[in-house]
Amino acid sequence: MKTLRLALVTFLFSAQLLAGDIAWIGWSPNAFTRAKSEKKLVILDLGAVWCHWCHVMEKTTYRDPRVINLLKKHYIAIQVDQ
Repeated sequence: MKTLRLALVTFLFSAQLLAGDIAWIGWSPNAFTRAKSEKKLVILDLGAVWCHWCHVMEKTTYRDPRVINLLKKHYIAIQVDQ
């Protein structure tokens, strides 16, 4: 059982390293030009320091290797913070 846990932890850690981080960029006309030229969609992450659920998304969803890979492959990720 310990071996299975160790293998699972190693796999999850490796998947996170391979996925890397989301390459968030700021709001600008260039971001939309880039999306058009790369034929990708735009995802806007609108947040604020006081927004509880924004922090939850940052700590959970945006750290999931599956989400990271999906965003890298199909989207230009733009982050706007108040």
